[in-house]
Amino acid sequence: MRYLVETVLLWLFKVVFRVLPRRAGLLLGRMIGRLAYYAVPRRRRLALDNLSMSLGGSLSEEEIRKTALASFEFLGMNILEFFNLPWLKPEGIKRLTSVEGEEKLIEALAMGKGALVLTGHLGSWDMLSAGLAARGYSVALITKVSRSEALNRIWMAYRQKAGIKLFMGRGTMKESLRHQKNGGIVGFALDQNARLTEGIFVPFFGREACTLTSLALLARRTGAPVVPIYTYREGNIHRIVIEKAMLHDNIADTDTDLIERTRIYTQWTEKVIRLHPQQWTWLHDRWKTKPKNDLTR
Repeated sequence: MRYLVETVLLWLFKVVFRVLPRRAGLLLGRMIGRLAYYAVPRRRRLALDNLSMSLGGSLSEEEIRKTALASFEFLGMNILEFFNLPWLKPEGIKRLTSVEGEEKLIEALAMGKGALVLTGHLGSWDMLSAGLAARGYSVALITKVSRSEALNRIWMAYRQKAGIKLFMGRGTMKESLRHQKNGGIVGFALDQNARLTEGIFVPFFGREACTLTSLALLARRTGAPVVPIYTYREGNIHRIVIEKAMLHDNIADTDTDLIERTRIYTQWTEKVIRLHPQQWTWLHDRWKTKPKNDLTR
């Protein structure tokens, strides 16, 4: 029954968003995000708390409220664009995206080891992946499996239509290695909460955050360059910014190496979020997992 209800709701989203002109759809997405801000108090409080503890030293209470509201609105617009993704042809995606620093990605791929992309849930991460795929790059994403079977189906189908491969669940590491060896790009977002069994604690906005080690593990194992890429919305265009590849010598002690790499990746993530705080998902419980000796759990 739950699957049926989810399927019907997602189908309604798909139909409504599909028939609306882009400008009207984005406006509706923004309105849905604003409505969620007021209608879902638990997530609103979480976003406000996260912002206060992360940027409270640089933003006033009013600025924190405006940033939290904008975060919900941007998420609403991202959802709208995701449902439109299958009907956008490569040329259409290219018109909606711009790429700065593409030569840095080309240089990284020229090393012959594929490329590991460090990114996050800033701006429209789906348009980032689609924008690279539309320009001829072989793009794959490491992603979590949703509890909703209906949503998983749509995720898979819509992203695949945009030329994006998804690696999730068992066998993810093997698929990633194979994709890299074929000169592909594998994307990792390290800005969401990880379980104790899959992550390590590194500082993120001044607090210890349990962070996935998958990117560090794969970079250590393959020696592939880690290319930081982020996107942000500017008017009707998604700006994709590619930065110089990160290359690290292996530290002999594996645990120390993974901690250091993950710390560097997380520092970069914090840096780009600070550039566009309104476009990050503050409503996510990023610091949910606590260290074993944390008495606040």
